[in-house]
Amino acid sequence: MDSELPKIEDKDEFEPELYMEVLREDPPFKRYVSRGDTPDLIDIPDPHLDADHAITRAVRMTKSDSTPRIQPILGSAGMGKTHLYWVIKDRESNSNPGPYRAVYVPSPPSPVRVPLHFYSCLVDEIGTVMFDDMADTLLGRYGVLQGIVKKHYDFSDLMQRALQDYPGVAADPVKVLIKYRLDEEARDLARRWLLGEALSPEELEALDVRTYLEDDDVTLAAFKLLTEGSDRPILLFIDEMEGPFNTYGEEGERRFLEVLKRIYNECTNVLIIASCLTEIWDRVYNIADAPTRSRMETPVQLEKFSREHVATFVEESMELYWDENNIDPPPNPYFPLTEDDITQIYDHSNGVPREAIRQVITRVDEILFGKSTTKTEGADYVIKLTPSVVIGSIVKALQIIAEKRDLRVELQAAKGSSRKESAAVMSISGGSSEYLFSIEVPNVKNWDRSGGVAAYYSARRLKKALDEGVVQLAIVAVPEATAGAKFESVVAESDDKIAVLRLTSSSASALIDATTNDQIPPELVEFFTTLVNTMFPQ
Repeated sequence: MDSELPKIEDKDEFEPELYMEVLREDPPFKRYVSRGDTPDLIDIPDPHLDADHAITRAVRMTKSDSTPRIQPILGSAGMGKTHLYWVIKDRESNSNPGPYRAVYVPSPPSPVRVPLHFYSCLVDEIGTVMFDDMADTLLGRYGVLQGIVKKHYDFSDLMQRALQDYPGVAADPVKVLIKYRLDEEARDLARRWLLGEALSPEELEALDVRTYLEDDDVTLAAFKLLTEGSDRPILLFIDEMEGPFNTYGEEGERRFLEVLKRIYNECTNVLIIASCLTEIWDRVYNIADAPTRSRMETPVQLEKFSREHVATFVEESMELYWDENNIDPPPNPYFPLTEDDITQIYDHSNGVPREAIRQVITRVDEILFGKSTTKTEGADYVIKLTPSVVIGSIVKALQIIAEKRDLRVELQAAKGSSRKESAAVMSISGGSSEYLFSIEVPNVKNWDRSGGVAAYYSARRLKKALDEGVVQLAIVAVPEATAGAKFESVVAESDDKIAVLRLTSSSASALIDATTNDQIPPELVEFFTTLVNTMFPQ
């Protein structure tokens, strides 16, 4: 707070203009959209009481039998679905230990690499605690105590016993976890593998593993291990479950639901809270197969604000504002708003929480500055530069260009139950003509550094799809700094059929943000227009 502002708390009488000076210096109510990366400080409990009861019951049941559950939470836009995550997170942090570990999972806009999307969210939120917990569980199971001196056990014998219990795709995750805990020299490499970083062939050899954490089966095996080792249920809060449906249609949502079914069938100790728009829920539910539907708990609805809820929200928000500024609150708990303002705000909002908060911001701005200065915020999502999210933004950009030419961009249906894809296979069609293309994005942590070997493997997978005739064109998005003879060689050998989109953290975020609002960053319009024209010449 500016040191020249008057010390209002010392005043015996309420002087409105002094309070107005403070409000103009630092206005309250800065956002009306809940975000998965920014806590909400004010909660009005009544509208989500039914959801609270359903989640509490599901947590209690999962703690008792370790069986996964899927609890849908429904609400129209602005009804507080993302806000509910912060209610859940607050309950976790207010007890020690918490009843669960809550993880925010933004809707994966791409239906490929969804397990990696879930795994990344889990590790980003909880971190290496889960590595330690599951590693200790494994060591305790095989009679190895924490801190034991290396000479007191036979590492080869230990691994042999472990791999008997965890064969196949689970072998590498188990091996890496044990090395992470016992092998000081390999610990850093093991940690990087568990974090999903791309290692060089030499580093993989040093770990004695053959896989990366990007193949769906390997990722799910690692995810299963980490949840198994948790001392409490893992609560996955999926925000906007309908995301793949909105971008890819029924086929995209079907693939996403298949991943949820695999998590349900293969994992333990997991509770999935799936928030979804009420208006789309029936379509999403009907896309799911019978086994998936049978695993879902009864959906619960979020309720609207009443006028009293709006008044309470304003009162508690202003109380927090004055407390943070170390100022005694004014006699009117809604100041600078009035009772009439509260009524009008409620009437205009129709009880939708987000719209009520928007109306509060607009009215406060009018009072403080003489006009509305409210700026529209971005959508209520968190930009995470995972392969799934970047692929989704690329597809959306192509759809924007294609729609201007009456072309359709759609996800290709999987051919056969055994088909596995690490990339999105899409079609662009117009009339009776169809053109197939594929998109790959390497799993990198930092888009301001080279994509390294991960970019090379992405390009190599695309080259294989081109050589086999699966697709006619390929797109790979890589960090701008990506270089390397092997990567460049694969691209060159494709005869210009691999288009390289180079991005930084800033430009990748800008692409995601723009496509969410049905736009394309100006500097990338030519790139995507050229791609569409290559597939469908004008």
